Amino acid sequence: MTKIQYPTLDLFIYNLAEGLASKIEDYWVTLPDKLKQKGYSTKINDEDLQRLDFWNTISAAVDGYYSWVNFEDTNCLRYCCSLDQEIELSDIGLNITQIKDLAILPQVEDLPTWRLSDNGYLGQTWMISGWTDPAHTPISESIAHEAYKALISQGHQHKQVGEFLGATVYEMWRGEGQWDGIAKDSHVIIIFYPDEATFAKAAKYNNDWRYLFYCRHKILWAYEQGRELKLQLLQKYKHSLIDINSISDLSKKGLNELKIELQKNINTVSRYVQEINLLQTQQHTVEVNWRNYENKRCKEEFFKNEKFLEEFSKVAKDKYQVQLEKDYLSLNPGLVILENVTATIRGMVEIEEAQRDRNLNNTVAIAGVGLATSQIASSIIVAQETPPQDIPFFQTNAFWSSLTTGIVASLLLWSILRLYRLISRFRR
Repeated sequence: MTKIQYPTLDLFIYNLAEGLASKIEDYWVTLPDKLKQKGYSTKINDEDLQRLDFWNTISAAVDGYYSWVNFEDTNCLRYCCSLDQEIELSDIGLNITQIKDLAILPQVEDLPTWRLSDNGYLGQTWMISGWTDPAHTPISESIAHEAYKALISQGHQHKQVGEFLGATVYEMWRGEGQWDGIAKDSHVIIIFYPDEATFAKAAKYNNDWRYLFYCRHKILWAYEQGRELKLQLLQKYKHSLIDINSISDLSKKGLNELKIELQKNINTVSRYVQEINLLQTQQHTVEVNWRNYENKRCKEEFFKNEKFLEEFSKVAKDKYQVQLEKDYLSLNPGLVILENVTATIRGMVEIEEAQRDRNLNNTVAIAGVGLATSQIASSIIVAQETPPQDIPFFQTNAFWSSLTTGIVASLLLWSILRLYRLISRFRR
């Protein structure tokens, strides 16, 4: 009967580094004490100061480590734990669950559900490994499925099968579609090597796997962020982009209302530019990490020819990059529409202000003519006839005659200006 030697479980967790400095420091300071409380001995690795080794030889031969590494703007926390024993193939699910439960990580108060930051969690990958006894005994998909369910109880929805160093590789995950809506915590790689020597050789590639997983999760995260941004943009600016007929209602608004509408549209354009640029940033993130993924994959001979790794690379290039580029290009016309609407409102405001200034000037001119005419008339009348001393000025003939003359002059000038505007409008 086939058995598994030295079953090993790795967990790679990826989070954006922004805002994590204090949490990282607190985590590393308290982790040794938490491990000792569980009965483990601990020691900082001599070759890697960001790696904490632990072991327990009392109740079971358990050993492993926690390590921390930075990839540009992302942190990767790795948990690795092995059982130095032989297990029955039929017990694989039970043993993987036991190794998973040995992890301190899920119980750390400031790292709930394996997340170092609520907003910066990119994803995680589990890797199950060991070697078979007798050697070169293939592992069936049903056994791989049982191992997967020990980590993700719902079971997998999508899978790929490949080969690495002569061992069958099962890659399994959950998602709305095979390459859409992928659950961030559902990715599992299962590799049982043909013998101990191959298992030892495979250990040299652990850092390469870690970097490939980093690129993978960064690509998936950026793609999902970009798709979500597109939906938000369409929903948030739907009225501004589609209801263009509402512009006709602007002609019914006064100057103050137009100014309010103008400021609102200026703010809308500013937000739209910021958010559509963020969508383009996600597109560039996918592109950059796809190139990094390809460089790492093609650099190593044993990764270069792996079809399941190549498949994801093709999806990232032909689906994710292309889709985000199309989303960006499809939303760009919306910016033109918003800018045109804003320009239209700005023009209407300028016309209204010019009209108001012209009306004010005409009013002042009409009033000035009326007042001047009234004064002239009053002076002439007074010169011809001195008003009685015992009668108030507003009851004299001179006052009412000059007032009437001023009003008539104002009305005459108003009529002339109105006729001029009508003739000018008719000529246009």
